[in-house]
Amino acid sequence: MKTQLNQEGQITIPPEIRERLELKQGDEFLLIVTGNEIRLQPIPRKCLSEFRGVLPATQPYLGKTTG
Repeated sequence: MKTQLNQEGQITIPPEIRERLELKQGDEFLLIVTGNEIRLQPIPRKCLSEFRGVLPATQPYLGKTTG
């Protein structure tokens, strides 16, 4: 698939690729340069559940827990 670099140095990822990979505005990517090739790799989004226990609790949680 072909895309074009604009004046600001940006490229557009075609809608069919964004939909297939479920890419959203604000998603972050790694740019990997090998020789004269550039690979664009999406950085996985974090789920809120991944952050459980990262910060110490300052008060007991009185709501329902999910395990």
